Amino acid sequence: MSNLWLLMKIQIQGILFRTTTHRNKKKKAAGFGMLILLAVVFMYMSVVYVSGMVMAFPEGYQYIALYIMGMVTIFMLLIFGYQSAGGHLFGFKDYDLLMSLPIKKSEVLVSKFLSFLVLEYFYGFFLLAPSIVIVGIVCKYGFMYYVLGLVAWLLIPLVPMVIAALLAYLSMYMAGKFKYKNLMNNIFYIILMGAVFVLIFAYQNLLGQEAGQLLDLLSNIERYLPFMSFLFDGMVFGDLLKYLLGILINVAVFGLFIVLFSKNFMKLNSQIQSGYKVKNFKLRATKANSSFKALFNKELRTYFSNTVYFMNTAVMPILLVIGFAYLCIFMREEVNIVQNMMPEIIMPVFCGAILLLALMSCTTNSSISLEGKNFDSLKSYPVDVMDIFMAKMSVNLLVIIPCALICSVMAVIFLNLSLGDFLLCVLTTLTSSFFISSLGLILNLHFYRLDWDNAAVVVKQSMPVFITTIGGMVVAIGIIFLGIQLTEYLSATMIVVLMNIVLLLFDIAFFVYLNKGGRKQFMKIH
Repeated sequence: MSNLWLLMKIQIQGILFRTTTHRNKKKKAAGFGMLILLAVVFMYMSVVYVSGMVMAFPEGYQYIALYIMGMVTIFMLLIFGYQSAGGHLFGFKDYDLLMSLPIKKSEVLVSKFLSFLVLEYFYGFFLLAPSIVIVGIVCKYGFMYYVLGLVAWLLIPLVPMVIAALLAYLSMYMAGKFKYKNLMNNIFYIILMGAVFVLIFAYQNLLGQEAGQLLDLLSNIERYLPFMSFLFDGMVFGDLLKYLLGILINVAVFGLFIVLFSKNFMKLNSQIQSGYKVKNFKLRATKANSSFKALFNKELRTYFSNTVYFMNTAVMPILLVIGFAYLCIFMREEVNIVQNMMPEIIMPVFCGAILLLALMSCTTNSSISLEGKNFDSLKSYPVDVMDIFMAKMSVNLLVIIPCALICSVMAVIFLNLSLGDFLLCVLTTLTSSFFISSLGLILNLHFYRLDWDNAAVVVKQSMPVFITTIGGMVVAIGIIFLGIQLTEYLSATMIVVLMNIVLLLFDIAFFVYLNKGGRKQFMKIH
C-alpha cells in the first residue's frame, strides 16, 4: 500500500503541481501562486457564466442552467481528459522504468487510474461546483439536494474519462502507424475539439428566453447524456429511481473499462511504445537550405512535435475559424438582422475579433525557454541572431495569419464586406500578429527558464505566457471598448485605421529593440 500512495503522490505532482516541485523556494512559491491564480480565474469565469444563465432564464426554469453547465463540463472534461490521457494512461515516458521496479504491476495501474481521476475531479470541481451551489441557492433547494450533488460531482467525470481514454488510445495507436506520430495526434485532437465546440455552439443556439425552447433543450440533453441527466433529475425533482439508474450507468461503464483495461494494460502500452518503423529505407542526397529556412524548419518540428505546446497555442485560431464558420452557416438569419440594423459595426467588430485572436495566440512567449539544455548549442550556430528571432516569430505568424485570412474570406462571402474592408482586416491581421509575436519573444528573452524537466511548465505556467495571454485579452478588450466609445466622434473605418497605425508603430519599435537590445540579451542567456 505504501508503494501505491507514493506512486499516487508522484503522479498527481506530475499532473497538477509541476511548478511547485522546484528546489528553489522562490520558484516553488511562484509555482503555487500561479496555480492558485489560475484556479481563481477559472472559478470566477464559471461563476459568471452560471450566474448569467440563471438571471437570463424565466422564473421557474433556472434549474436548467445546472443541466447546461453539466453538459459543458462533460465536453470540457472530454477535451482535458483526452489531452492528459495520452502520455499518462498510454505511452507514458516512464513506462520502462515503472515496469522494471520491484512493485506490483497492479499498483502502477491503480496509481495511473486514480491520479487521472483526481485530475478529472480537479477540472470538474471548478466547472460543476459553482452551478450546483448557485442553482441550489436561487431555487432554494434543501440539504438533500447538496448531498446528491456531491455524489453527482464524483460520478459525472467517470464516463467522460472513459471516452477520453478510449479516444486517446485509438488516436495514439493510429498515429503510431504514421511517420509523424505527434502531428497525427495533434490532428486527432483538433478534430475532437472542433466536434465538441460545434456541439456547444449548437446548444448555445437553443438558449432562448422562451420556456418551450428550454424544455426542448432539456429533452435533448436527457436523450444524449442520460448518465448526467438522470443524476440531475434526482437532485432537482427528487426522482430517486432515475438517480439510482444514473449511478448504475456511470459505475457500470467505469467498472467495465477498468476490467478490460487492467487485463490489457501492458499489451496496449507496448503497442503504443513500438511506434513507426521505416519501410524501404533509401539513402538520398539532401538539398542545402538557407540559415533562416533551416531554423524555421527546426522551429516547426519543435512546434508540431510537442502536443502541449501545439494545443495551448492553436486553440484560439481553431476556435475562431470554427465559431465564425458556424456563425456564417447556421446563424445566417441572426447575422442578417444585425447587418441590416447596424451595418456600420460589422467590419470593426470583425477586426476586433481578429485582434483578440492574435493577441491571445502566442508561440514565442515560451520559444526561448523550450530550447532548454540545447540553448548553448543554439547560441553557437553560425547564423545571425535576427534569423533565430525571425524563425521563432514566423511560426507564430503561420499559426495566426492563415486562420485570420480564412475568416476574412468567409466574411467577404457571407457578410458582404467590401474590398476596402477586407484589406483593413488583412492589415489588422498582419500588424496584430507581428505585435504579439515580437512582444512574446521580448518577454521570454527577459523571463526565461531553461532548467525545466517538463515542457508544460514553460508552455502553460511561465510568466511570459501569463502576461501575453491575460494581458493580450485585456488589451484587446480595452481597444475594442475604446473603439466603441470613439464611434461618436470618428467613423468605424477611421478607428480601425488608427488602431493599425498604433500597432504598426509598436511593431517598428519592437523590431528595432530586437535588432539591438534583443541581440545583447540573447547572448547574456546561459
